[in-house]
Amino acid sequence: MRYTDIGGIKCSRLVLGCMRIADKPTDHVRRLIELALDMGINMFDHADIYGGGTCERIYGDIIKSSPALRERMVLQTKCGIRGGWYDLGYEHIVKSAEDSLARLGTDRLDILLLHRPDTLMRPEEIARAFDALEKSGKVRVFGVSNFSAGQVDYLQSFVNQKLYVDQLQMSAAYCPVIDSGINVNTPTSAACDRDGGVLEYCRKHRVTIQTYGTVQCLFADDSGCVRSGAFMSGDFKKKYFSLNFMLEGLARKYSVTPEAVAAAWILVHPADMQAVIGTTDEKHLEAFRAACEVPLTNYEWYKIYESAGHSIP
Repeated sequence: MRYTDIGGIKCSRLVLGCMRIADKPTDHVRRLIELALDMGINMFDHADIYGGGTCERIYGDIIKSSPALRERMVLQTKCGIRGGWYDLGYEHIVKSAEDSLARLGTDRLDILLLHRPDTLMRPEEIARAFDALEKSGKVRVFGVSNFSAGQVDYLQSFVNQKLYVDQLQMSAAYCPVIDSGINVNTPTSAACDRDGGVLEYCRKHRVTIQTYGTVQCLFADDSGCVRSGAFMSGDFKKKYFSLNFMLEGLARKYSVTPEAVAAAWILVHPADMQAVIGTTDEKHLEAFRAACEVPLTNYEWYKIYESAGHSIP
């Protein structure tokens, strides 16, 4: 495993996403945590809305029964989504953080992210909430999720704490964060800048991009319906035959799994990103073990990108 520094916290480049554990037995989740730690993964990503709080509560039960585990974990959670609307007001941020602390059974959140941008946000309230949570020792590091470059820059001008993280959806199959920069000054739809150059902004300002949906695809089908899923399985595997063929070939070359190559495509990027692995299956998690060690060349990186159906001018 390789690590990166986020606000003075040593964080694994692979992150275990905890969105889908709500219906899993506690013992199953415990084994998943122990496997992650054995792999060198020390960072675990939550949100207050995952399972309606159940996902955090399961972790809290495990930490309560095995307190020593907490010191081996970097716990990150998110707040701001409220049943179909967004709330980044002072009261909601503070209460959400305190509720997450109670569910997780810990006295501090290592990292707190604002889950999605709120067009009605009043940045002075966010700044006041961050100050209160930092002063009380309840949150160590702050960041955002799904924010554009302009939104991060705007919020940063108000808050006293550095925003260390922006969590964004990205995979070899779905990467608008990458597309617009590669296709700049071309007439293709891939050149459309939907995020204000968030990749370059984060690199310039040392904001860590955390990618979620690391092996996911997202696209509009012929009827205009948006579809998403894992590009390595089912009908999606057929649609992304060329991508999977490329990943399988490189997996053989490097004696690793295709999943490890898919994550390596993100990890070898010089932006020093983290890849969130959102799985509840031990075997699937194990498949990513060697991701940090796959020495993809620049040529191989671009061939993976191209095999996923993206244009290279």
